Amino acid sequence: MYRFHVPAMTCDGCARAITRAIQRQDPQASISALPSSHRVDIQTGLDKGQLVHILEEAGYGDGLEEIPHG
Repeated sequence: MYRFHVPAMTCDGCARAITRAIQRQDPQASISALPSSHRVDIQTGLDKGQLVHILEEAGYGDGLEEIPHG
C-alpha cells in the first residue's frame, strides 16, 4: 500500500479525479482519498513511480509526497 500527502486535493471532485486517474491504469486498485486531510491511500499493483506520474499528469503533483506508514 502507498500513502500520499496531496496538498492540491481540496474537494470531493479532486478525490474522484484522482481515483479515476489511478483506476484507468489499474482498474483493480483500491483507493481512499480524503480531501480534509489531503491523504490518499492506494492499494495497487502499480509501483510508486507510476503512481507519482499519474498524480502529476492529473494535476496533483504540487507538494506531493509519500507518507511513511506501517
